[in-house]
Amino acid sequence: MKVATALSVLAVAGSALASALPSAANSEKRQSDCIGPLLCCGSLTTPLDPLVDPILELVGIDAAAIVGSVGLLCHAYDDTCTSEPQCCTEANLLGGTLGLGCGPLEHGH
Repeated sequence: MKVATALSVLAVAGSALASALPSAANSEKRQSDCIGPLLCCGSLTTPLDPLVDPILELVGIDAAAIVGSVGLLCHAYDDTCTSEPQCCTEANLLGGTLGLGCGPLEHGH
């Protein structure tokens, strides 16, 4: 039941977050550090976002320990993606629906 609730809240949170956060230069990732495929995310937010933090808590993840952004409503990157690919280095949960430790790839990689 908690997982179903978390997924419902995740869907609402993803819909509510309209824009991705700007990336700092030091948040860029090397492709060799990525877990799973590169992702196309509906939005990126901070792990301590008031909508995301409770979801992470429900699935037993300490938001304060995440380095990088949280990708919401993600799927494997493909030709239909209108945003840059995201490399998630900490976790790729639920087939990419929730990516942890996400950031853009280093330029030139």
